[in-house]
Amino acid sequence: MRPQKSKRFRDNKNTHISNRWAGYYMEDIECKHCVHWRGRKKGCPFRGCAYEAEKLDAIKQGRIKRRGGDILLAM
Repeated sequence: MRPQKSKRFRDNKNTHISNRWAGYYMEDIECKHCVHWRGRKKGCPFRGCAYEAEKLDAIKQGRIKRRGGDILLAM
């Protein structure tokens, strides 16, 4: 049986998260990354984009193009 962590580690409120998620970039919301995209010949089955709200939010916040320091590591 593994020992439990002491209370000192659980109640530590002095942690700092420096890399907070701020939203999508336009590069992240392209059609080729969409779950509904069926390829270049078939395209999207919907008349309107399912992620239009995210695209408008990215444009509103000025997150059009990724800067050099912002690297997407998840993909």
